[in-house]
Amino acid sequence: MQNIVAALAKKDNLERWKNVVDLEKFGQPASEFLVQALADEDRWVRYLAADALANIGASNSVDSIIALLRDPEQDVRFAAASALGKLGDPKAIKSLQEVLKRDNGYVKVAAEEALVKISPDTFGLST
Repeated sequence: MQNIVAALAKKDNLERWKNVVDLEKFGQPASEFLVQALADEDRWVRYLAADALANIGASNSVDSIIALLRDPEQDVRFAAASALGKLGDPKAIKSLQEVLKRDNGYVKVAAEEALVKISPDTFGLST
């Protein structure tokens, strides 16, 4: 795992996003490095890090992913909203509701889907 983390840190590596995909395979032990990747300058690294954290169930990353809902890149905001839905933490509800008021349709759809996953009764979909 350390070799992958080192490769991710090399800013001259144009395909660092692949290192994020490789880190996800390590599961929870990689969550610290994936959280750090959420602040990377490369939008695809941030995008894939959010997705990877959700896929491994890294509940410790919710606050960091919530912060990505204000990323300048819509793709990253989309990934953040989707990841929050997968993680299902109710503390993301308020931030996702704010996305519905201010973002574009692409990101709003991901936020709505996340809210339905986190709190189905909010949309009259309780089971």
